[in-house]
Amino acid sequence: MDFDYDVAIIGAGPIGSTLAYKLAKENINVCLIDKKKVIGLPLQCAGIISSKIANFNEIPSELILNKVKGANIFSASNELRVAKDDYEAFVIDRVAYDQFLFDRASKEGIDTYLSSKVIDVDIEKGIIYFKDNAKINQITSKIIVGADGPDSIVSSKFGNDFSYFNASQYLVKVDEIQEMDFVSVCAKENLFPGFTWVIPAYEDIFRVGIFSNHTYKEQLAILNDFLENDFQRIPHNYEHYDYKIIERYAGKIPIFNKENLLVKERAILIGDAGSQIKPTSGGGLIIGFNVTEIAKNNIINALKEDNLGLLSNYDKEFREIYDKEFSYQFKVQKTLSFLSDEDIDYFLEKLKKNDCEELFYKYGDVDNQSILIKQFLKKGLVLSLLPKLLKKDLIKIWL
Repeated sequence: MDFDYDVAIIGAGPIGSTLAYKLAKENINVCLIDKKKVIGLPLQCAGIISSKIANFNEIPSELILNKVKGANIFSASNELRVAKDDYEAFVIDRVAYDQFLFDRASKEGIDTYLSSKVIDVDIEKGIIYFKDNAKINQITSKIIVGADGPDSIVSSKFGNDFSYFNASQYLVKVDEIQEMDFVSVCAKENLFPGFTWVIPAYEDIFRVGIFSNHTYKEQLAILNDFLENDFQRIPHNYEHYDYKIIERYAGKIPIFNKENLLVKERAILIGDAGSQIKPTSGGGLIIGFNVTEIAKNNIINALKEDNLGLLSNYDKEFREIYDKEFSYQFKVQKTLSFLSDEDIDYFLEKLKKNDCEELFYKYGDVDNQSILIKQFLKKGLVLSLLPKLLKKDLIKIWL
């Protein structure tokens, strides 16, 4: 059978566009398909990423809006400040970044199909059906990549089970602020396994958001209450506090399920479509960029050897790198689910009394959180820092 393309990537977000770029650089005949008319819109993420991004992908300096050294962690009645000497994360213009990555791929001469909604996929025969201006078109491809987000039509063909957190975010304008190099995280029992965040974007603009098990309507009520009652705990340099909500965003965060398939027939999943998301924070860009390299290598091998069975190595390599990391993070989530507001206050106080800020400073890594978790386990701190009444439940999780 003659195919139109070697690789067809459904989803021209940052992960799909990066993979397309890498494959095109290797002279692979690749195309990008996306239902959006304008890539990057609407914004559906917090737009904060590890400062290690340069190790995984290119980012123009002008798209970095702010640089962050650490975090203020708030509970109902306590707080903990975690900081590093160097910048730990970048706040980026995520819409412009998505567009940059798409344009970079397009300049490699790949075919792009925008405003093209994929309505069906035959992952056995390699056929993609999509609607363009009410007309049904189809293309064929030796390999199909599902980079089509949390509602992936490709993943649905795998028979995968998807579950999600909801996420909501406000763009908030405030009076002139004092501190721009710290994010703030609010941890309360009604939010677990999620949290609310405050990210200083630029000048007098904050991104204030939440991810949790709540409905979008419930999340907006929580955010409104947070702005009225907790937002003033974030450091400002004015005596009164005022704010104005400029924009509102919402989206889904898929929850990783190790039972789900990443490869089937002639198709693979990547990024949100493969639930390749950090369980504790919902972030996925760094993971996704790293995984594009794994996907690229295995796709090239499968094409070179004319053996689709080699695609299974993509799934194997991903799990070798991330299964243990995700397992640690899920244990953190389970632990948090047992905590009350009083427990969280107690936990933060014990962290400070045991000088655990030094552990955060030395071992904290937003992308490889297991490094810090292992240090807590090694020093016996996971159980000792939490109320004794919880130890029976916690032992089941960690031992």
